[in-house]
Amino acid sequence: MMPLALLLGLTLGTGLVLAFAAMLPAAPLRLDTALHQITTRTAETSDPRLFTDRLASRAARARHPWLGLPTADLDLLERTQQQYLAQRVRGTALGTATGAGVGLLGPITGVPPTPTVILGVVGGAGLGGMLPYFQLRDAAARRREDYRRVLAVYLDLVAQERNAGRAATPALREAAELTEHPFFLRIRATVAQAHRLGHTPWDAVRDLGDRLRLPELAEVADLADTAADGAAIATSLHTKAASLRHAALATDTADAHSRSERLTLPTSLLMLAFLGLVLYPTVAQLLTT
Repeated sequence: MMPLALLLGLTLGTGLVLAFAAMLPAAPLRLDTALHQITTRTAETSDPRLFTDRLASRAARARHPWLGLPTADLDLLERTQQQYLAQRVRGTALGTATGAGVGLLGPITGVPPTPTVILGVVGGAGLGGMLPYFQLRDAAARRREDYRRVLAVYLDLVAQERNAGRAATPALREAAELTEHPFFLRIRATVAQAHRLGHTPWDAVRDLGDRLRLPELAEVADLADTAADGAAIATSLHTKAASLRHAALATDTADAHSRSERLTLPTSLLMLAFLGLVLYPTVAQLLTT
């Protein structure tokens, strides 16, 4: 009971302190101090010795995927390394606190407090630190699947631009300007930057596909490169778009089948429970006679 009382006392004391702090009047604002803090924070933001920057430099050298930086997924989701690492640090801290709180409740069940606290802290820290990694990986997989579906539309638009007599570079640029989808915005920005720097747009699109781990986009760049040599690629673009749609349809079909298979066990259990409720009076009467 002592750990539980201690935990409740700490919670009550924290609540009283926060309530007392909320009732205090706001401190007067000093302009010179505020300007000094803003200047200091601006200088610290660009300082590479920040904790997240040091952590990012160490994670970049890690070889294990769980400890390293998933740069392709971060680029795909347009997140920074510092945001990802800060999320993992917060998850680790929250998991550690949760595990410690659960471990303190061990004596209630008759388990010694020290092993439960140690296991709770280690397990909570591990789960809290790994949860952002799995969330990022799943979000990146969903985003790649969405981009593959949108890429089929983009290929048809590029083919239409080519049939209208436009060259490869204007076809890539104007096809990306027809909608405000995030993937189209990425392609549009990539082609525009390549045009400003004097680079070929298909090389920039190929580099974008390599960074995002979208080999289909790199294949589009290869087709555009052949179009720059005078080859007619409209048919190839339509064929590639059709293959992407078939792949998306096959993925949806497989997902629907897997969902149906996962429903088999709950449905069977419900049927058995219903039969048990229906047959229970008869079985009970037979057993009592």
